[in-house]
Amino acid sequence: MKNIFLILLFFTTIIHSQNIELAVSGAQQTQMPIAIILRDHNNDELNTIARIIKKDLAFTDQFAPSIEHYSSATFTQKNIQALANKGIPLALCIDIKSPTVIEWRLYDTIQCTMLEGKKYKKKGTAIRGWGHAIADRTRKALTGNGDLFSSRLVYCKNAKTADGKTVRNIFISDFDGTHEELVASLSSIAIAPRWHIKNPDIFYSEYTDTKVQLKSISIAKKNSHKSLVPSLDASIAMNMSFYENGKDYVFCGSRANGSCQIYLNKDDKIKRCTKNIGNNIAPIVIDQERICFCSDFQTGRPQIYIGNIETGHLQRITKGGYCTSPRYCAQNNKIAYHMMIQGTMQIMLYDCATKTHTQFTYDDGNKHEVSWSPDGTFIMYNHEKTQQNSCLAIANIATKKTRLITKATDQCSYPDWSPCYTIFPVTT
Repeated sequence: MKNIFLILLFFTTIIHSQNIELAVSGAQQTQMPIAIILRDHNNDELNTIARIIKKDLAFTDQFAPSIEHYSSATFTQKNIQALANKGIPLALCIDIKSPTVIEWRLYDTIQCTMLEGKKYKKKGTAIRGWGHAIADRTRKALTGNGDLFSSRLVYCKNAKTADGKTVRNIFISDFDGTHEELVASLSSIAIAPRWHIKNPDIFYSEYTDTKVQLKSISIAKKNSHKSLVPSLDASIAMNMSFYENGKDYVFCGSRANGSCQIYLNKDDKIKRCTKNIGNNIAPIVIDQERICFCSDFQTGRPQIYIGNIETGHLQRITKGGYCTSPRYCAQNNKIAYHMMIQGTMQIMLYDCATKTHTQFTYDDGNKHEVSWSPDGTFIMYNHEKTQQNSCLAIANIATKKTRLITKATDQCSYPDWSPCYTIFPVTT
């Protein structure tokens, strides 16, 4: 009991001296018990929200959540103290005060003090979206991390038609792979879906008889497909990455001349950013001036570059090997990319501040198309187990714990992690 008391006392000190932030890192991370308190256990909606919050908090490996039921008449300060005596230093009370508002309060049970209390106004129609939002706010209050649970994933998945033809459809799911929804059932092959930075829209490329064409689909308006034809006679156009204004973007395009170049669409005007004889692909916006992309123009093998579109300055950040698919994360100022190491594509992390490279994955199976969670604490990628099977995996940056979120028998590709939009995007 003495050891438990010392651990709880240390945790309480952390809360009050570091602005309610949990001190967790890497292999030292401990799952902190937290009780989710329901005052109306007969309310189905409230029970559903509590289960969502419990699942979300457990996913991060930072918390060990449980659900406790009390009636309004019996829930008192003594109940909070009882939780502390059971070794549960945190309590999250949720209650529905009106048809449109959910109230939540976060308590330090040892001190019997409220750490934070808010009213969440329901947004959208998905009950689980409300639970995700409260879980995000709870986690942020305790750890300082940005929103995670309110995000969604998009990816491609192969399927066979009745006549045996392979098609590649587009699916979305919640951040953990649950609630999968088909958003684009195509008669051809779709590749490289990307979320819009501000709106729940997906931009992807689709093979046609003569070209690979950019298209978009709005999640809010199911089946509202649009063809995007930049003022460029491109036989291939793909890999859109948006600037913060949500209007301007970079993409890569080929004019069937043997090379692919990076283009900037700014104020509805097309500017060519690269002018070499190599293949320049997978552009990603870093900030207003810089982009990151992959090119083989110098070494004949793909390398990772950072380019300034204003000055034209170009920096190669990899020194050799076979490197592809960079993705930048503003939250931690790091670039994730793939590198061939001893015959296997592994994930590397490049710290833009220290200019150092770190190998992140070491296991068997090629990894492709890495994508960051919106808060920068997880990465998702396509894990190719065999040539026939490739599933999606999510890895915790701090603990390196990895979990598969699609079936091992699926053939998935091109995953992309969404921002957290104002309204949780669903198709129905």
